Amino acid sequence: MAKKAYGAAGVEATPVARGDDPRERIITAAKEVFIEQGFDLATVREITLRADVNVAAINYYFGSKEDLISEVLNLMMEPYTHARITALEKCEAGALPGTAPLEDVVNALVRPMVQFSRDAAGARPLTRLILQIRSRPRESTTRFFIKRVDPAVFRFIDAFERALPELHRRDIFWRYNFSIGAIMQVLIDSDPASYRLKKLSGDLCDTDNDEQIINQLSAFVCAGFRAPPTASWPKDL
Repeated sequence: MAKKAYGAAGVEATPVARGDDPRERIITAAKEVFIEQGFDLATVREITLRADVNVAAINYYFGSKEDLISEVLNLMMEPYTHARITALEKCEAGALPGTAPLEDVVNALVRPMVQFSRDAAGARPLTRLILQIRSRPRESTTRFFIKRVDPAVFRFIDAFERALPELHRRDIFWRYNFSIGAIMQVLIDSDPASYRLKKLSGDLCDTDNDEQIINQLSAFVCAGFRAPPTASWPKDL
């Protein structure tokens, strides 16, 4: 009889679906462990148990745990980041020779975050991962965001500034950050693991319906951006 492997807290480790590529098995296992336990508590041993590979395989394929974290982040966030930029470019191209309206820029921000954060089972693993990164920053994840995420953020800041020329750029940054916070809050409260918003509202809020989430968030974010300027400094300061 094969010896059972045990992971964190003595819980029996369940290997991921076995395939021919050990590297892919490691990535799949790492994603599961990072989402369940966070980057700090996740161990190489737990990941290799689930991937059914030896510990040396992490160094062989990725170099280190930190490099593995970067690879998982890249694979999970690249489709969502690409979709955001593609949506923004599309709405800006459609507005030529004018400026893309605020509603279109907001839709390009909100829709990909809602749709690409949901997996096939309806859960929001990408949202859980981003919340971990925000709450427990580390050098590797900070470096990843600066390199792979921040360029997209600046594209949106510029688009919002063009759509709302009466606002100081400082206000744009604040309101962009508030908007991301609202989006993340709704997405984590719509995760089937908690269904907090659905339960709290007595089923008035159907958080299984992505279109409802997108419509509600877009209306809220647009209203926030259209609020009067919060300071009287000249725009060119």
